[in-house]
Amino acid sequence: MALKFREVIATALPSEERVRARLAGLQAREWTEVAGRFGALLPEFDLIVALPCAENLAVLLARTRGVPQLTVTRQAHNGHWSMTAAAEQLTGEAVIVTEQLTDGLAELETILLCAAKGIRVIAVVAAVERTNAAGRIRLELHDVAVVSAVQLADTPVGLVFERRTPQSMAH
Repeated sequence: MALKFREVIATALPSEERVRARLAGLQAREWTEVAGRFGALLPEFDLIVALPCAENLAVLLARTRGVPQLTVTRQAHNGHWSMTAAAEQLTGEAVIVTEQLTDGLAELETILLCAAKGIRVIAVVAAVERTNAAGRIRLELHDVAVVSAVQLADTPVGLVFERRTPQSMAH
């Protein structure tokens, strides 16, 4: 899966800053391969919830599956997440889309926000998963599947592709 996307990430390694900048610079057409693969792998769901910086991927995935997309934002005055107004009319099962899964706290807060609105999150999809940050563990403890396009590990020399048993979309 996502061989081109993996190559894009490879050009930014081992620098965390370059990976972040490279992800921020990707255009919608560059997310197409990743969105198509996520669309093929995920079970049925009713809507997409996009975290900031993941809107391009979320829009493409929503189009691939023909489902609506909501966006969450962090409120400046209190730091909590809020969801677009359209969330009031939507229910069912959702997938959260995030650009980089690290500690999983933003995703977990979004899961709780969705639950309060009657939306059940079944999966989090991440363009890049940082395996040392425990986000996958935190989310799976809440019975939420995690699917990532690329897994990166933090090492003393910087970021490298995860070498342990991969749980990404590559296999």
